[in-house]
Amino acid sequence: MSSHKGFTLIEVLVVAAIFGTLMVAITGLFISALRIEKGVLASRKVLGQISYASEYMTRALRMAEKDKTGICISSGSNYESVSLGEIRFINALQHSGCQSFFLDNNQIKYETSPGNIVELTSSDIIVENLKFELSGETQSDDIQPFVTIYMEAYTKDSSILKVQTSVSQRNLDVDY
Repeated sequence: MSSHKGFTLIEVLVVAAIFGTLMVAITGLFISALRIEKGVLASRKVLGQISYASEYMTRALRMAEKDKTGICISSGSNYESVSLGEIRFINALQHSGCQSFFLDNNQIKYETSPGNIVELTSSDIIVENLKFELSGETQSDDIQPFVTIYMEAYTKDSSILKVQTSVSQRNLDVDY
């Protein structure tokens, strides 16, 4: 009887094949996990910026004042829809200045004075849709001023995030 302690060529090949298959599977799982993490981080980035933009706009819209003179918007109005993706109003937080929010080059921007345009979202985020739906925006309708904001945004690594929020004007809309 021989006392050789070793492996045959077939045993070594079988072990190598099993080890290789396991390494390919583990590497595939690791790469999938990294892709998922990248998508989650991109979605968090979109959510963070859209949440900030939404909060900023609702705070300003809540403090809108009625335009009694017609300098900014139609006289007696609280808000005015300039276009589907733009709203204009008098902001009590900005020294009663005329302010507007709008979508330009896939970014949400605002203007506080003619020519003073500020980006509310970064260029990393693609805002595909911004809409303002107004209700009770004039003095004659006897409805408390109310704005609903719709936004859709994404990055190249995330899916589209759709956000809707509504805000009513803080001051009561009464005749004066």
